[in-house]
Amino acid sequence: MLFLIASAPDTKEFQTAVRTAQEMKADVCLLQNAVYAARTPGSSTFFVMADDLRMRGITEQEVPGTIIGYDRLVDLMAGSDKVVGLF
Repeated sequence: MLFLIASAPDTKEFQTAVRTAQEMKADVCLLQNAVYAARTPGSSTFFVMADDLRMRGITEQEVPGTIIGYDRLVDLMAGSDKVVGLF
């Protein structure tokens, strides 16, 4: 299962989405404002969209997670049994 999370990390929606993904042992891809969470400890388990990082002025060196582009995201979605877009 793949969770796509777009909410900023300081929101209740983000916290709920990450907690749910962890409980379900799902992969997580951070999109849009959720990429701000990629700079925090423990974020190495996330896939992070490169374009969203660049648009927010975050360098790839600041991110311990796996940085991906749209073609890799499509591969992840196609290879997952379920894809859940959250918040």
